[in-house]
Amino acid sequence: QVVPRTLELARCLASPVPESAMSELLDAFDDAGLVDGETRAFLVEALLNAEAADWADILEPFVSPIDAALAALRDVPGVLERSLRDMDRAAAEKEKEEEVSPLAEFFLKALPNGVLRSSGLHTIARCGQVCRAARVHCSEGALWESRLELLCARWSLPQPPPPTVGGVADAVASIWPGRYLSVLRPRCDGIYIGHCKFKRWVRLGHHQDLRKNAEQLAMKAGAGGGGEWLEYRRYVRLLPPDSVDGSLWALVLQDPCPREAAEKVLIAGVDPRTHANPAKSEGVLGEGAVASASDPDRLRKRISVGRYTFKPEESKVEVRYAAADGNFHLTFCLSHGGPRVCADRLTWEAYTMEDESSEVIAFNLGRLPDWKGGGLADDNKDHFPQMQFRPKVVAEHLC
Repeated sequence: QVVPRTLELARCLASPVPESAMSELLDAFDDAGLVDGETRAFLVEALLNAEAADWADILEPFVSPIDAALAALRDVPGVLERSLRDMDRAAAEKEKEEEVSPLAEFFLKALPNGVLRSSGLHTIARCGQVCRAARVHCSEGALWESRLELLCARWSLPQPPPPTVGGVADAVASIWPGRYLSVLRPRCDGIYIGHCKFKRWVRLGHHQDLRKNAEQLAMKAGAGGGGEWLEYRRYVRLLPPDSVDGSLWALVLQDPCPREAAEKVLIAGVDPRTHANPAKSEGVLGEGAVASASDPDRLRKRISVGRYTFKPEESKVEVRYAAADGNFHLTFCLSHGGPRVCADRLTWEAYTMEDESSEVIAFNLGRLPDWKGGGLADDNKDHFPQMQFRPKVVAEHLC
């Protein structure tokens, strides 16, 4: 008969016992393939309460072959008591591993009760990495379905049908996050950045870095010059619909400053209704625009504020802004960069400027047509590279 102690052991040892220093009997159980904690606990208690003549009959239904187990029972003194202690220790260790701290318990209770619904995508993703229970909460269909409805309403997109399997609405929650991320729309929780570069000829001794001048003079004895790569970045930050009139504002910046400095200024933003755009926004980098310059006031003055439109049927984002040197029109193709990313690519399609005489000037994007194989028309310059999205946690609520 199984004593009450067995029920407690069976409950704690319902999973396979981890490898550790066990008794000879438990080792024999392992060799015979008996690793179920419930069955092991039952056998040890039954053997402990039975006569030696009955051991073989008790073991046969569960252990095959029984020779090693019988040998351990006959030859090792106190093996049953040691086996019981070993299982007690294993049960205590398992309970300790599964013990949930009060803070963790509070965290798991708070997740579905408002925390996730008031958090952005980045926070939800981080919470889902804490543990399995948190991942289940972060993948609930109701959470993502409500976000999907709000997203489609914001951008006037058709509501995708609910996921189905065999024609029946699927209850598997993990499908919903993927459907939410598959919706192509402008991302407002970060900045689109393009890394531009071009190569220019620098006459010997005319470099801004005096150390490079000295090196070249020593090497070339004062004759000739050399090529130098210059790099800068283009930034586009798309803001969500204005709460007052629904306007879609865009911040455009071109500068060689450190990326972190530009990102900080763009995330802080400017007042789109009162901001004065720079006199010249394209073609020159401007006063103080060097790679080491990161003065926030200078960067704010170089921001061009405009409005953008999103055409979902064409997957296009168009930005228009006015500067002293003309009216600019930027056209991008919005796309997903892969199966696990969302609307993170802006590819240049056209860039034009209308000057004071109403003449429209189209900038050369420096790309070969598809029938010529695509790619750069000149390997020594790339002023309009594809822009990659960089999410910012502080703006996650705008996604």
